[in-house]
Amino acid sequence: SSHSKLSILGITLLLIALIAAVVGLNLYFFSPFFSTKSAGAAKPTIPESTYSKPAADLPANSSNSSNPANPSTGFSPALAAEAPRSESIQQLSPPTVSNSPIKVVYELPVKKPVVFITIDDGWYPNDDVIKLMNQYHLPITTFLIQQAAQSHPSFWQEFVKAGGHIQDHTIDHPYLTHLSSADQKTQISQPVKYYQTLNWHVDELRPPYGDYNSQVGQSAWDSGIKSIVMWDAEIEDSKLTTRSGKPLKPGDIVLLHWVPGLNQEMSMLINVLQKNNFEAADLSQALNGEPLTNISTIKPVAPAVPPQKPQPPKSSSPETPANTPPAAGNPPSSPAPASDKDPAAGNSAADSTTGNSANGSETDSTSGTSGAANTSDTANTSENAPSSGA
Repeated sequence: SSHSKLSILGITLLLIALIAAVVGLNLYFFSPFFSTKSAGAAKPTIPESTYSKPAADLPANSSNSSNPANPSTGFSPALAAEAPRSESIQQLSPPTVSNSPIKVVYELPVKKPVVFITIDDGWYPNDDVIKLMNQYHLPITTFLIQQAAQSHPSFWQEFVKAGGHIQDHTIDHPYLTHLSSADQKTQISQPVKYYQTLNWHVDELRPPYGDYNSQVGQSAWDSGIKSIVMWDAEIEDSKLTTRSGKPLKPGDIVLLHWVPGLNQEMSMLINVLQKNNFEAADLSQALNGEPLTNISTIKPVAPAVPPQKPQPPKSSSPETPANTPPAAGNPPSSPAPASDKDPAAGNSAADSTTGNSANGSETDSTSGTSGAANTSDTANTSENAPSSGA
C-alpha cells in the first residue's frame, strides 16, 4: 500500500544520501583537487628528480675506465649529468629587497678581478675537489645541508682544513616560504647550532631552491644569519650560465653542486678563470667588507710562443781556429821559424801572428793553409811582425 511505498522510497533516499556522503568524504580527504583545504598554500611536493638524493640512490657505474668510480661514493664522474641539482638560474626571481635588516646578495661589488665560488647540498663528497683547493688555494664556500654534514663528518673537516667555509642550507632542504615562522626558524637555526659545536662560524644562508621572501629573511635574522646569499652564475652539466646571459664578470657568485664529477666542473671553471685572468676570492671577507686577502693562486695561461727557427752556426776555417788572447803580463812567445822539412810548422806560426794582431780581434788567417808553396811567405810574415812584449 501507500505506507509501504513511502517506506521503500525513504530507505532508498537514505541509502543514496549515505553513498553520497562516503563519496564526498573520500574526495575531500584523498583527492588532490581538495588538497589545499588547510589555511595557506599547501607545501608543494618535491619531485624526486629535482632534489639532491643521497649517493646510495644512484646506480653504480664503474665500467667506464676513463671515468673511474670514486672510492668514497662508489660512483663514476660520468654520472654527473644524471645527478639531480636542487637550485638553478631559472629558479631565481628578480632581486629581492628585504624588509628585515638582513642583507640579500646575488653578486658583490669588487675592485679586483675576482669571483666567488659556492657549492650547495653536500651529498657527494669528492676528494679530488680537496686536491684542487690545495693546489690553487681556492676559498670555496659550501652551503651545506645538515643531514649531509652528519652523513660525512670527516670529509667536511678535511674541507675546512683545505680553506673551505661551511654555511647554512637548512636541515633537510625544504621550501622555506611554505613553512610557518616557527618551522622556518627551526630549519635555519638548528644547523647553525650544530655547526657551532664543530667550531664553524655560520652567519650566511642560501635558501633551498632560492625560495625566499621577507618572512624567511626575518626568521633567518632571528636565527643569527646576517646575509642571504643567492647567485648569478652557475655551472650545470659542464655548462657555464649567467643570470644576465653575458660572460662571467668580476663580483659574480658562482653556484655549483656536490654531485658526481664536480671535480671536472671545477677544472672547467678554473680554465674559464685563467682565460679571463680572474681569481677566486673569500665570500665571507667580501660580505663583511674586509680587504680581500684570501685569494686563490690561479695562474693565467701564458700566451703561446711561436717556435724560433734554428740559427746556422758561424763558419770558420777548421785549420785556423781563433786563438785565446794571452793572459795579462805574459807576452806571447815568439813563433819558431818555419822548417823546410815541416811546412805545417810555418803555417802554425802564421796563425799565431794573425791571432795576435794589433786590434786583438779574432780573425781567420789569410795565409796559406798547408803545403810547401806557402812556407816562404809565412816565415817572412813571422819575422817582420812587431813583438807584443816590446
